[in-house]
Amino acid sequence: MSWQVELFHKWIKQHLRIKAFYGTSDNAVKTQIWIAVSVYVLVAIVRKRLGLEMNLYQIPQIFSITLLEKMPV
Repeated sequence: MSWQVELFHKWIKQHLRIKAFYGTSDNAVKTQIWIAVSVYVLVAIVRKRLGLEMNLYQIPQIFSITLLEKMPV
Protein backbone atom coordinates (compact mmCIF):
# COMPACT_ATOMS: atom_id res chain seq x y z
CA MET A 1 0.00 0.00 0.00
CA SER A 2 2.84 2.42 0.73
CA TRP A 3 4.08 2.14 -2.87
CA GLN A 4 0.65 3.25 -4.09
CA VAL A 5 0.90 6.34 -1.91
CA GLU A 6 4.37 7.01 -3.30
CA LEU A 7 3.15 6.59 -6.89
CA PHE A 8 0.23 8.94 -6.24
CA HIS A 9 2.59 11.50 -4.68
CA LYS A 10 4.88 11.23 -7.73
CA TRP A 11 1.91 11.70 -10.10
CA ILE A 12 0.78 14.76 -8.14
CA LYS A 13 4.24 16.31 -8.37
CA GLN A 14 4.51 15.61 -12.10
CA HIS A 15 1.03 16.58 -13.27
CA LEU A 16 -0.63 18.95 -10.82
CA ARG A 17 2.28 21.32 -10.34
CA ILE A 18 1.50 22.05 -6.68
CA LYS A 19 4.48 24.05 -5.48
CA ALA A 20 3.41 24.54 -1.86
CA PHE A 21 0.40 23.91 0.29
CA TYR A 22 -1.38 27.03 1.52
CA GLY A 23 -2.71 25.38 4.67
CA THR A 24 -1.21 22.89 7.07
CA SER A 25 -4.26 21.00 8.24
CA ASP A 26 -5.28 17.71 6.64
CA ASN A 27 -8.44 19.32 5.31
CA ALA A 28 -6.53 22.20 3.69
CA VAL A 29 -4.10 19.83 1.94
CA LYS A 30 -6.89 17.50 0.76
CA THR A 31 -8.93 20.46 -0.51
CA GLN A 32 -6.00 21.86 -2.48
CA ILE A 33 -5.26 18.44 -4.02
CA TRP A 34 -8.93 17.94 -5.00
CA ILE A 35 -9.06 21.39 -6.59
CA ALA A 36 -5.88 20.69 -8.55
CA VAL A 37 -7.20 17.30 -9.73
CA SER A 38 -10.51 18.91 -10.73
CA VAL A 39 -8.77 21.60 -12.77
CA TYR A 40 -6.56 18.97 -14.42
CA VAL A 41 -9.60 16.92 -15.45
CA LEU A 42 -11.50 19.98 -16.69
CA VAL A 43 -8.54 21.07 -18.83
CA ALA A 44 -8.26 17.53 -20.22
CA ILE A 45 -11.97 17.58 -21.13
CA VAL A 46 -11.65 20.99 -22.83
CA ARG A 47 -8.60 19.77 -24.75
CA LYS A 48 -10.39 16.66 -25.98
CA ARG A 49 -13.67 18.39 -26.88
CA LEU A 50 -11.96 21.18 -28.78
CA GLY A 51 -9.47 18.83 -30.42
CA LEU A 52 -6.50 20.90 -29.30
CA GLU A 53 -2.97 19.71 -29.99
CA MET A 54 -1.47 21.65 -27.08
CA ASN A 55 -0.34 19.78 -24.00
CA LEU A 56 -2.13 20.05 -20.69
CA TYR A 57 0.38 22.60 -19.37
CA GLN A 58 0.02 25.12 -22.19
CA ILE A 59 -3.77 25.43 -22.01
CA PRO A 60 -3.95 26.86 -18.45
CA GLN A 61 -1.11 29.25 -19.33
CA ILE A 62 -3.10 30.60 -22.28
CA PHE A 63 -6.23 30.88 -20.13
CA SER A 64 -4.34 32.83 -17.47
CA ILE A 65 -3.05 35.29 -20.06
CA THR A 66 -6.22 35.72 -22.14
CA LEU A 67 -8.85 35.38 -19.43
CA LEU A 68 -9.56 39.10 -19.17
CA GLU A 69 -8.91 40.04 -22.81
CA LYS A 70 -11.73 40.50 -25.29
CA MET A 71 -10.44 38.35 -28.12
CA PRO A 72 -11.23 34.85 -29.36
CA VAL A 73 -9.01 32.09 -28.03
